[in-house]
Amino acid sequence: MSLETTDYNLSLIDKFMEEFERRRSIIASFIRNRGRVSFRDFVWANLYHPDAGYYVKGDVEIMSSEPYDDFEVGKIRHAAIKCAVEDMFESGEVITLNYLGDEKKIRKGFEGVVVADEYFTSLPFHIVKNRKKVCVEYDGDFKEVLDELDDLEEFLDYAQPYIKANSFAVCTDAVKKAEEIASKIEEGYMLVIDYGLPVEEYYTRKLRLACFSRGSFSHNPYTSAGKRAISAPVDFTAIIEAAEREEMVVTGFTSYRYFLLNTIGKDESEEPSSFKSIAMPVTLKVLVMQKGIRWRKLKCLQSVPTFGYWIKYNKNLDFRDFSDGLSYG
Repeated sequence: MSLETTDYNLSLIDKFMEEFERRRSIIASFIRNRGRVSFRDFVWANLYHPDAGYYVKGDVEIMSSEPYDDFEVGKIRHAAIKCAVEDMFESGEVITLNYLGDEKKIRKGFEGVVVADEYFTSLPFHIVKNRKKVCVEYDGDFKEVLDELDDLEEFLDYAQPYIKANSFAVCTDAVKKAEEIASKIEEGYMLVIDYGLPVEEYYTRKLRLACFSRGSFSHNPYTSAGKRAISAPVDFTAIIEAAEREEMVVTGFTSYRYFLLNTIGKDESEEPSSFKSIAMPVTLKVLVMQKGIRWRKLKCLQSVPTFGYWIKYNKNLDFRDFSDGLSYG
């Protein structure tokens, strides 16, 4: 298949390059004016800077050949979430739905279901390398420098027994947001669908950043500056513990594949053809937490993995008496 170059195509390319350079220049100035910023602030500038952020200004790659977030995949995700939430509503105890875009829109005393669909991986994050905090400088190009851990040292205390990797992300923003969201829920659920791992695996694996737009993908955050969103997997255990500080409890924790099978599938031997071929990375997981309502066996958690760390996080599914009508959390 050949690609015919036209004046129109060249004009689009020129506009793309101009916008890319404009955003990259703004991010560079943001760093240069401060001398040095944490990697977390570098990511923030790429995602949320008012004049250059990917989630503020939109996708810069107007020449993308096919969407990164496939329409069919999105439809299946939406159908599964709809099924799970309707089941949560069935008890009559929760009546309000909030798709999380901004936790500030959730009022104190919220009763209902908060859906955080890839919300936590859309937040800025730190990187630690060789027990040092990664910072970024700009001197004509983006350059990594290492600094002391400072406040990250205390945050990582709980993970010390598990840290084996030389480089890993530290999602302090995700933890703060999880705690803030949980503090506003009075009765209901928090449904989290996101890329991540529990502490047992999170700090043992090689870090691979995902830098993406609708039309391209990279693992290099510095060549992606001004062009792509930058994300890292989240530490699910840190999110759980943050929400538990605000009296939420884990209802269940499962893989995205099990979530689809439980909600819009039949059984493992008869996976619907509509999602049989969908790529489901092992890091894509589903967490359900609750507060102030009685225990129920939710449809989306009817079947969960029963090996390794999954047993630890699903102990409530094994040992609670769901028929007792009591309120937990």
